[in-house]
Amino acid sequence: MNDGRVIRVGGIDFATRAVHAVFLSGPAGAPTDIPIVEHVHLALGEAGLAELVDLCAEVSHVGIDAPDRQTGGCPLPGVRPARCAEVALAATNHGLEERILGGPLSMLTPSQGAPFPVRLAWMKAGFDLWGLLRSKCPSVEFFETWPSGSFTRLARLARPPVALAARSTATGVAERAALLDPLVHRPPFLAMWGLDGIDALLAALAAYRVAVGHGFVVAGHSHRASDGSSITLIT
Repeated sequence: MNDGRVIRVGGIDFATRAVHAVFLSGPAGAPTDIPIVEHVHLALGEAGLAELVDLCAEVSHVGIDAPDRQTGGCPLPGVRPARCAEVALAATNHGLEERILGGPLSMLTPSQGAPFPVRLAWMKAGFDLWGLLRSKCPSVEFFETWPSGSFTRLARLARPPVALAARSTATGVAERAALLDPLVHRPPFLAMWGLDGIDALLAALAAYRVAVGHGFVVAGHSHRASDGSSITLIT
């Protein structure tokens, strides 16, 4: 049952030209409870980032669609150079009983000391955003999420399963918006938000699931040499 508490969370999609953020509120209680969209924010420039910091400071959890830092990479043998969380979304027999549905990722975070491809330069800006938010909002739980993987999970677990069109197409955006219908009180014209806005909403849903304590899965390794990375997907 709903215990009367209200949970407020956020989700961030880090795009190359702007940071998209969605903030949800909802009850802390039964798995059937679903949140509502309380606020959306498009952060452009320093002023936009300052407002984003203020918004994040008012919530308990924030899911971010970007890695927080480089690591030395997963130390397990026989895997591509990648963080432990990224390996967990791509591999089996590396500390996991089975591959986690949702992967693999197409863009792996370069290991420390490795060349940093130009196409991944957005990650460096993402590292800076993580640092800013952590320094300004020390009481907030920030974690990495991956909306694309969560949509893959939702599509494959749907009955009947959904064969998603490409993320870059209008059809693909509309299909992903439709998958969110049972999970959130859907705002009007959601498909017109575009992919970045919908990804930010999915990141916020991951934060809501973490806050209420159910409906999510964490990709990562628990071995002693783990690099500490993890990626949270919704179920």
